Amino acid sequence: MKDEIKVVLIGAGSLTFTPSLLKGLAQSEMARGGSLTVSLVDINPEVLEVMYKVGEKLISTLRKRGEAGEVKLEKYVDRRQALEGADFVIITIGVGGVEATHLDVEVPRKYGIEQTVGDTVGPGGIIRALRHVPVLLEIAKDMEELCPEAYMFNYSNPLTPLTRVVLRETKVKAYGLCTGAFGVRWQIAEYLNVKPSDVEFYIGGINHLYWIVDFTVKGEPGYPLVEEKISREGIPEKGENAIVLKLYRIFGLIPAPGGRHVAEFFPHLFMYKEAMERYCIPRFPKGTIYDYKVREPFERMLREIASGRRSVKELLKIKGLEEEGIGVVMLMEAIALDKNIFFPGINVLNTGIIPNLPSWGVVEVPAYVDSTGIHPINIGYLPKAIAGILTQRLAQYEVTIDAALSGDRDLALQALLMDGYVKSIETAERLLEDMLRAERKWLPDYWFR
Repeated sequence: MKDEIKVVLIGAGSLTFTPSLLKGLAQSEMARGGSLTVSLVDINPEVLEVMYKVGEKLISTLRKRGEAGEVKLEKYVDRRQALEGADFVIITIGVGGVEATHLDVEVPRKYGIEQTVGDTVGPGGIIRALRHVPVLLEIAKDMEELCPEAYMFNYSNPLTPLTRVVLRETKVKAYGLCTGAFGVRWQIAEYLNVKPSDVEFYIGGINHLYWIVDFTVKGEPGYPLVEEKISREGIPEKGENAIVLKLYRIFGLIPAPGGRHVAEFFPHLFMYKEAMERYCIPRFPKGTIYDYKVREPFERMLREIASGRRSVKELLKIKGLEEEGIGVVMLMEAIALDKNIFFPGINVLNTGIIPNLPSWGVVEVPAYVDSTGIHPINIGYLPKAIAGILTQRLAQYEVTIDAALSGDRDLALQALLMDGYVKSIETAERLLEDMLRAERKWLPDYWFR
């Protein structure tokens, strides 16, 4: 183990992820066995100060309970000051924040286009990529200069193109992480009425549309159990299980991480009013952290904890607080402490891992991890139809990246037409201009020269 480990979190204003990560790091073996420094970075100094004070109180309380080790907490508005000497860099930025995220969905909605999440595919996913791709590349170039050996773990969406641009344009060791893969075990267990610990699984695909290649329940093959249940009960008509099980019967594998994300990859099947009502697919932002009804009470609690008006114990009582950040903590521990672990899903360059997907694409697969690094598991060939769907999407992401780095409207229009949400060239042209105009203050100047 290194004598000193430095973790940098860029985008520390993330409401739920930052407390989760800090709790996980404070309770990790890295904090107990050596000198752990965590540097919080955010361009908003007010939000940064709140999260820093919450973090200090959280770590202090856990230490008093005997549940945490030593963590040195730092705060920076300038990321370059934080990056020097970093071992791990975690990205959770949201360019434009909540305001831009709402526009990602609200502007297309004026054209009759619905998105239930809007952060990965659809017009929302595209404009979000146009905002984020240049920033991720700038961060990566700073890492090449200041901490060239560090690992980048990117959580920001759209995760696949953001991870891809760093791998394509720099030498940074970049990986994409999503909490969804950890939920697959729970989803299978809930459907089959077994314990999550009874389930083992392997996935393969791309972020927010990977497929359960195989799984077992108590060591026995899992897919026959699904077939037995379907033969007894049929496929439900509504809800997330209706979406994933109907696709399973057609394509032969269960898509994940859940109906809300999966549905967005099939807009012609699910992303219009009648289908959303039929399957009970919620409209954005219902049920997400971008729903102001959900967000504002949580923001208020954090501000009041930071100011001392409320106790950090309220935050620590929240069930599952550590779940968002636990995955990256597991990875960092395995690398720093040479612990051999199986990691259920990580986004990596497809170096033959899924042979019938493009070698330049970023895929989400399981991996073994130890001090020598991250070693993806070869998943093998996916069914041809699934491979075709994913290949087309990876190609669309590549065009989106090219548009984001150049400000080329023709490329952005190509990405929109490849995406599958717009119904005419004229609609795509008008929608693109409206989205660029609405989000101009968060986009590079070259879009408007």
